[in-house]
Amino acid sequence: MQHTADYLTFGQWRYLRTIGQLQPLSASADPEVLTLEPRLHKLLNFFLDHKELVVSREQILSGVWGEGLGSDESLTRAIAALRRALQDSRVEPTYIATLSKKGYCWLAPVAEVDLPPPDVQTQQGAEAPLDLLSTQQAIESWHSGKKRKLKRIRYIWFSTLILLLFSLSFALLVSKMNEKASLPRYLQLTPVSALDGKEQTPLLSNDQSLVVFQHQSPDEANWRWVTQQLPSMQFRYDEERYQHLSQPQWLNSEQIIFRSQQQQECTFWRKTVKQHFTAAIPLFSCHQFIAAGQAITADGLYWLDLEPATGQTQLWLWQQENSQRLLMQFPARWRGISHFIVKDKKAYALAQVGYSHSSLIELDLTDLDWRVITDFEFSANQLAWWGEHDLLVNKSGKQLQVLSLRTGNSRVFGEMTFNLADSSVWQQSLLAVYPAQAVTDLMQLQWQEQNSQIVTLPFAESNRSESLLLVQQDQSYFVSDRSGLPQLWRSQGQNTEQISQFKTQLAIQQLLWLDGKLLILIDRQLFEFSEKRGELLPLTEKMAGSERFVVCNEVLYWTSYDQKDWTLNQLEQGKIRQLLNDVVNVQCGPEQSLAIQLQDTPYVKLWRHGQRMTTLPVQISWRTTAAAAWASTDTGLYWLSEGGTVLNYYDWKQQQQQQQWPLSQAAQALISGNGTLFVQQFRAQDTDIIWLHPEPAE
Repeated sequence: MQHTADYLTFGQWRYLRTIGQLQPLSASADPEVLTLEPRLHKLLNFFLDHKELVVSREQILSGVWGEGLGSDESLTRAIAALRRALQDSRVEPTYIATLSKKGYCWLAPVAEVDLPPPDVQTQQGAEAPLDLLSTQQAIESWHSGKKRKLKRIRYIWFSTLILLLFSLSFALLVSKMNEKASLPRYLQLTPVSALDGKEQTPLLSNDQSLVVFQHQSPDEANWRWVTQQLPSMQFRYDEERYQHLSQPQWLNSEQIIFRSQQQQECTFWRKTVKQHFTAAIPLFSCHQFIAAGQAITADGLYWLDLEPATGQTQLWLWQQENSQRLLMQFPARWRGISHFIVKDKKAYALAQVGYSHSSLIELDLTDLDWRVITDFEFSANQLAWWGEHDLLVNKSGKQLQVLSLRTGNSRVFGEMTFNLADSSVWQQSLLAVYPAQAVTDLMQLQWQEQNSQIVTLPFAESNRSESLLLVQQDQSYFVSDRSGLPQLWRSQGQNTEQISQFKTQLAIQQLLWLDGKLLILIDRQLFEFSEKRGELLPLTEKMAGSERFVVCNEVLYWTSYDQKDWTLNQLEQGKIRQLLNDVVNVQCGPEQSLAIQLQDTPYVKLWRHGQRMTTLPVQISWRTTAAAAWASTDTGLYWLSEGGTVLNYYDWKQQQQQQQWPLSQAAQALISGNGTLFVQQFRAQDTDIIWLHPEPAE
């Protein structure tokens, strides 16, 4: 819609659209005025004329720059500059929302302010109200205010000059001790490889002439090594294939060391890859495959492994042809350790404390003493070096950030670093995998008598991600980003509709049903969703350390972690009651019991209030099985195993594991509802190795 009034208001701003001036809607008698540069002026007018519409990047370039003019880089810079002028945020936008693969959308309501002519009098003969000045009067008032402000600044300048000089000297001294405040802006993306299928774990050779990475073809389940010569862009494929491959490390200028899994067998290998591929040479066996859990130093190969009996993470050292040596074992309360990197006798790794939060730990390899550097309110899944004293850290599907080992402060990169994985740095350019986050689908499991097998049927299909299904009688609730941002959807019979209108991207973790209310867990806080009002109503305060929630017999249970112990909790009449220690996950059991997982055993146990635990003949290790990979029904317990490719069943009445069924595609989550099973699966994904280059210095 084209606006005809000179004055518009939106959010915290009054806007004079004819000349592009922004004035805060504040009570200040002398508000500061910002005049937008011509390009940003035109860009803001374009958004206001297309408010509440999704506009593509091509539409914006055509409407603002002109047909055939402008570029993606110039548009990205202009959007960022306009957001800074409006004091807006890309992550939690008030004005301009980024819709992945669609474009942008103006969010804030816009109101027109029609100014009366200066000579119009009121019925009593008084002058027109002064709060709506004419355009010229407003401009003169703003400029006059700026002059008064400059005059006041001159008066105090000389009195503060000495203090400023002292502060500057101190800031220069501190800056030499701390990291650079600014991070490079990545605007140029260059493909390194574009093979069909998945590519991951790129490793650059020391002379920067070659990249070695893993590749999985669309029609294959196994992986193989590929090398690409950077000058000529020529590929070379390895003939050997593996079920799983870890991140590689250079043993020397010609060979890599890696870990693989074949038919449940974990093995470390040495392989020549530089000029040609040779057959991999087995070095030694390992207990558990870990994709990013080894590092080579002058002392030998350090690697992380799991103790077979308890699943606790251990640190081992292999020194060439000598035997392996166990160095230490990490605390049992952690789910696991991964992403192991080493420099100067100091090792750093990510401790997965629970299912959804983690810690960065530092380990002294001389005396094997460790400490927690910082805790993350997310599950970190990437760790690499950024300079001498900084680390690259990431969580799935989010921006990269740099963590200073000296100060503990974090700095976040721009929007171009979204959805990167396996990132490493070379001369401030990033070598990474894109995209890191695949689209997920919700599928219904159905038993076919004639074939004696389980098949998957689509549920609420779309071309975007669906997750977190909740089945309640004849309705189903789920989360989908098919309209841009993750929203709540409801399916009933053949009808599927969006029931929420969230304006920002919320980290929705679970959907629950309690006392006839739809509950949503967002960043460890429970909200009730009101369908009539379309609002989130806080049900609890944010519960630090909370993990998995479940409703059994109209009672809310959940597990939590407080840096020392795991606890099973219950919400009783609005108050939190602690029930059991060492419980890491919980599901509903038969006859008002609870099926629980403990931190020190893979065996599932049944527990009732005031009674002893009963051990079931069911092993579900919380260290290697996702939190949502098991579900209970009235008849029994279901869980996923072998990387989500096998569905298992335990019958409550017969008290024995009944059957196992193979799944045609690996599943990440298992959902039960009204006697029906559903799974969440990743859709077939194509990933590429890319370079991200920083913006050239001016």
